[in-house]
Amino acid sequence: MNWTTPVPSLALPANKTGVILGLLSIGTGHEYDDMWRPSMRVGGALARGRNRHERHARRHQRVFQIAVKNRLFLDLMSHPLVVAVWKQYLGTDVICSTWSGNTVYPGHAAYDWHADYPYWAITPPWPAGNFTGQTIWLLDDFTDENGGTGVVPRSQGKLHPPDPATRRGPRDDAEIVKARRGSVVFLHGAIWHSARPNRSASPRSALLGMYIRPFCVPMENMRAQLEAITQADAGNPPSEIARQLLGANQRQPS
Repeated sequence: MNWTTPVPSLALPANKTGVILGLLSIGTGHEYDDMWRPSMRVGGALARGRNRHERHARRHQRVFQIAVKNRLFLDLMSHPLVVAVWKQYLGTDVICSTWSGNTVYPGHAAYDWHADYPYWAITPPWPAGNFTGQTIWLLDDFTDENGGTGVVPRSQGKLHPPDPATRRGPRDDAEIVKARRGSVVFLHGAIWHSARPNRSASPRSALLGMYIRPFCVPMENMRAQLEAITQADAGNPPSEIARQLLGANQRQPS
């Protein structure tokens, strides 16, 4: 696997725009693409809140619980450079809130400007401080044409969600994340962002890792995934950092 070495600074808060692009590389990304496409076909029912017909009618597909689908997905979730970024930003006891795949199909035309959980679950004004961040692993090029993620630079400092009146359409103050497949993008969790219309002839896929402070409730049941991974391969238990990210050390209710 051909990893590039990292950036001069891992301090995401020092990047005032809320976005750092291209710190890592997974080469062409073909080995992950070969795993991801079958997951789209058999794992799509895991998409929360929508059935397969509704999802494809919207030209969008989300697949959760990918850590249990292939060990290489688990390795990406716990990649040392990714972990280093989020430990610096969220603390050494950081955990993973959700680890999923996302595909935007040709014809997808919706915008949905939002910040990430737990911000959207908090009544604004949001408290200052760092609660979560997102890692986007690009399995396809992100371009203007195929719906590369849009971001509103510096919007993480607003401490409130986008205005509902402008949430569902294009924005003049937004920029498009454009990068080659194999790149990795780090986003501040409070930054306003959205998938964009895919006007190309091909689907556009990425892996989405949400990292969070351990006093927050994860979006997925990560401990159940840890149990499934451990039971499936008892002779090769997850690493200590993978166990941490999957919630092994997070306090559970009595």
